[in-house]
Amino acid sequence: MEIVEGTELDEKLLDYVKRDLAPHLFTIHDLLHERENTRIWVVEEGGEVKGYLLNWKPLDSWIIEVYDVEHAEALLRHAAPEKGSMIMDPRLLGVVEKNLELVETHNWILMKVRRGEERLVDFSGVIKLSQGHADKLYDLYRLWPAGGKSRAHVENWVRRLPVFGLFKGDRLVSASGILARSSYGGVIGGVFTHPKYRRRGYASKAVSAATSYILRESGLSALYLSSDNSAAFGLYRKLGYGVHSRRMFVKFQRMKG
Repeated sequence: MEIVEGTELDEKLLDYVKRDLAPHLFTIHDLLHERENTRIWVVEEGGEVKGYLLNWKPLDSWIIEVYDVEHAEALLRHAAPEKGSMIMDPRLLGVVEKNLELVETHNWILMKVRRGEERLVDFSGVIKLSQGHADKLYDLYRLWPAGGKSRAHVENWVRRLPVFGLFKGDRLVSASGILARSSYGGVIGGVFTHPKYRRRGYASKAVSAATSYILRESGLSALYLSSDNSAAFGLYRKLGYGVHSRRMFVKFQRMKG
């Protein structure tokens, strides 16, 4: 077993992630477009990649993707994450709990849709937001306790990646953004509708706009949602998304021992 640290999507790692792209779309994006903010530790055995641990430094976001628990523990011990959040396969919860002091755990669902499988609704009233809309987007997200974002984060997001919104008058009432994008696929997130404007189909329109953008660019769109969010699950299913797998999102504050 060998652990190699780097910042690039090399040929061996690409071969590994291409076997099943959906769980790796954040990783691909970060290694292609955020190399200065990204570190990755890759575990190899017999000349083949067996998994990795990735860190996106601005938000201390981590992703661990590996099948073998022994490899997962080796990666955690080698990289020694100090704090942050992590996306992982639920099978790895035991080894993660063994090595990290967890403060929150959430069950997520990873969903995906490929070009030709989508069932999008008319989104002609949805626009791609500009930097001039950042204040409107920030005001909308302030109403979403679980997804509250700082003004700086919102401004940076709109500058870096596409975010789509639906207005009623001067008020932004629904939004859906893209969190990661590449020629291999994209990830949708930040889906939120103003509480006074729900049950009118606005979220379906915003998500359809974001999905259409990704599928034109790559052919694969994915998203994560809480496993107890039945309303969002139903919305995404109607638009053509299917369940890929279960995932966990955890927050931690230190390594153990």
